Amino acid sequence: MDSEEVKSKIKTLEDRKKRLIEQIKKLNDRKRYKEYEQRALVPFVEKTKEVRVAPLRKKMKYLEFKIATQAFTPQKERLMLKELNKLEQEYSEVREIERARRKVKLVEKDIEDANTGIDSIEKELKDIREELKELYKKQKITRVAHSKGVIIGKTDEMFSLEDMAEIEE
Repeated sequence: MDSEEVKSKIKTLEDRKKRLIEQIKKLNDRKRYKEYEQRALVPFVEKTKEVRVAPLRKKMKYLEFKIATQAFTPQKERLMLKELNKLEQEYSEVREIERARRKVKLVEKDIEDANTGIDSIEKELKDIREELKELYKKQKITRVAHSKGVIIGKTDEMFSLEDMAEIEE
């Protein structure tokens, strides 16, 4: 590789490195936001851990199905509707708890996704940094050799070992 190829390769790798670092910054910002969100939700969810939402929802659906599919006397149907309204009011009170629980799970998944994204980008960055290190080393060697008048690589001139011995003497 000549010096121009090395320079262009270094430039493309540096640009790629900058883009990856920007992606990591964005992922870290997103992760930090989700962690704050999680810290805000977890105490509420822990405080309401005893509240059971699923049986209430199940009971409501059962009553709705029963009212819709079976024939009852008007008085019994009114009682069932009152019970259904009572259950709907209870459910509306605990609906926020259910939403908060769901949101905590989603936030935890987002944090995990951010962590895996950061890890994969960091691995790629490590590879790029190693490659850049090698390229900078090559560039330095060619620069030092060029300043001392040594040509590295192929040359068109043919010379004998005798000529080399004269140079060293």
